[in-house]
Amino acid sequence: MIKHKNHSEKNNPGRPVVFYVLLVIFCFLLAGAGFVCFRLRNGVQVRPPQGSDILPDTEVVLYRQDDERWGEDRLGDSEYTLRSSGCLVSCIASALSMERGTEETPGTLNEKFSERQAYDAEGNLQWAPLSEENEYQVDVYGEVSADIIDTCLSQGHYPVVRVRMYALGNIHYVLIVGAKDGEYLCMDPLRDDITGLSSYGNRVYAIRCVYSGNQSLGKDAESDTTGSKENADITAL
Repeated sequence: MIKHKNHSEKNNPGRPVVFYVLLVIFCFLLAGAGFVCFRLRNGVQVRPPQGSDILPDTEVVLYRQDDERWGEDRLGDSEYTLRSSGCLVSCIASALSMERGTEETPGTLNEKFSERQAYDAEGNLQWAPLSEENEYQVDVYGEVSADIIDTCLSQGHYPVVRVRMYALGNIHYVLIVGAKDGEYLCMDPLRDDITGLSSYGNRVYAIRCVYSGNQSLGKDAESDTTGSKENADITAL
């Protein structure tokens, strides 16, 4: 007598397919989590204390790095331009203009920096040449905290902070000009109006403060002979 196998004993051809689909989804999720962790590493979320508004005592000077008047100017002898990589210089120009009460555009400031050979071959801004003649004071902080930002603002200076565009995008620099309603206010050289630090996830990766004079803000400032990466791509990802 011939016995017929029960259908339940037969291999289910759908199981391997489902398994591999789930495996692929898991790998994508794992890769995504790794990407997020990689992007957020070394960043610190900062917020001002509630109720401690710090508003600028002068009108905020808004500069765009891609302004047609200077957008194609090169950073020193490098191949990079203010349009592509001038966020840091534009922030410093805005800070100096507000502090001095006189116009210092990204174009004129870039000319001065280029004459001082403050850029390396890759367009990275080197801090040491800026402090040699005491025209600028440069404070490079080895840590990130709301206390440092608040100290700068309370002294009438405006800290430049390194962020990521849209929280997870490429490195970018913005200028913190004050604090209101539990959020820091920023001048972004790629925007036409004031924006909140929340646009960048309230996450800061480095703090720099450049201003006139020859007195340091505090003990936490340290020198940086290696320079700061200026070539922050303006694209999001």
